Amino acid sequence: MKEFVKHPVYGEIVYDESFWSGKKTLTINGATAQALSKTEFMVNDQKAQVKGNLFTGVNLYIEGETVQLSPKASWFEIAFAILPFVFLMVWGNSAALCEIFPVVGGAIGGALGGFGGVISLYLMKQQKARLAKAVFGILMTVATVFIAFILAVALLSLVG
Repeated sequence: MKEFVKHPVYGEIVYDESFWSGKKTLTINGATAQALSKTEFMVNDQKAQVKGNLFTGVNLYIEGETVQLSPKASWFEIAFAILPFVFLMVWGNSAALCEIFPVVGGAIGGALGGFGGVISLYLMKQQKARLAKAVFGILMTVATVFIAFILAVALLSLVG
């Protein structure tokens, strides 16, 4: 997640957080901040602190000022993010529904749904248009359910 913010006092602020490792880098007006810890940075003799995450939004606290680097997730982003998890938990734990369209449920389905939801939220946060966010949310839900279907079919072929 890479965010660019124009600030009247600090100039261009670039915040980059790796999705996989969580490593954060901060650049303020072209000067790369030195990491003191996971959330604290030193740049131009000023101590800065970054707080937040994908759900709550990310804020930069520097010299008593708060700069929003990333907004918090909106209600529909959260709804689309939990959709794969809820679908797999409900559908995957119903024997009658799984006879119609088998998907893995339980711990495997929950883990897959949770992973799909996090990836969905990450992709939606990178989009600016609401329609694009909705398309990515739906596509990730379909992809997650399709993977759950493939796993269910593979497991059923091993058993039967």
